[in-house]
Amino acid sequence: MLLFESQKIRGTDPVGGAVLGGINLKNLLSAGLSAMPVDSDGVPFDMSHIYASGNIAADMTANVAAESTGRVLATRLYNMTNDPGMKDMLSYFIARDTMHQNQWMAALEELGGASGAFPILNSFPQGQEKQDFSYAYLGFQQDGTSPAPGRWSEGRSMDGKGQFVSQLMQPLGQKPDLGPAKPNSGAQAEQV
Repeated sequence: MLLFESQKIRGTDPVGGAVLGGINLKNLLSAGLSAMPVDSDGVPFDMSHIYASGNIAADMTANVAAESTGRVLATRLYNMTNDPGMKDMLSYFIARDTMHQNQWMAALEELGGASGAFPILNSFPQGQEKQDFSYAYLGFQQDGTSPAPGRWSEGRSMDGKGQFVSQLMQPLGQKPDLGPAKPNSGAQAEQV
C-alpha cells in the first residue's frame, strides 16, 4: 500500500515525489523517520544560528537576513507543490516571515533608522576610519574599466554622510618582504 501511495504522490506532487523518491536513509536508520534535531542539510542544531554580537543593530540586521532567506525557501517550496495542505502551511510560514522581517526592521527604526543604526557599529568615530574608502565602491575589473554604475556606487550614501564614488582597486602599502624560509623548515631549496 505504501509503495502504491508513494507512486501516486510522485506522479502528482513534485515535493512529495522528491521526498518519497529520495528518502534520507540516515533519518530512516537512525530515527525510524521520526523528527531529528537537525537542519534541512542534516547538520545538528547547536545554537550556532543564534546571533548575539553584543550590538543590537547588528543582531537585528542578521535577523532580517535570516527571515529573508527563510521566506525565500518557503516561497520556493510553495511554488514546487500543488498539495493544498502544504500550500496552506507554507503560506502561513511566508506570512510569519513577513511579520518577523517587519519586527526586526521596527527594532532598527527604534535605534534611529538607517541614519541612526548604520553603519554598525555607529559608536566608532568616523574620523578614525580610513575615510578615503568609507564611501568608495572598489571595482575588480581586470581590464581597468570602471565598475558598472548602480545605486551602490554613485549618489548620496545611505547614512547621508557622504557621496558614493567608484574607483579601481589598487594595491595599498609597500611591497612585502617576506625574507627567505628558515633552514630545515621543509621549504623548497629555491626558497631557502
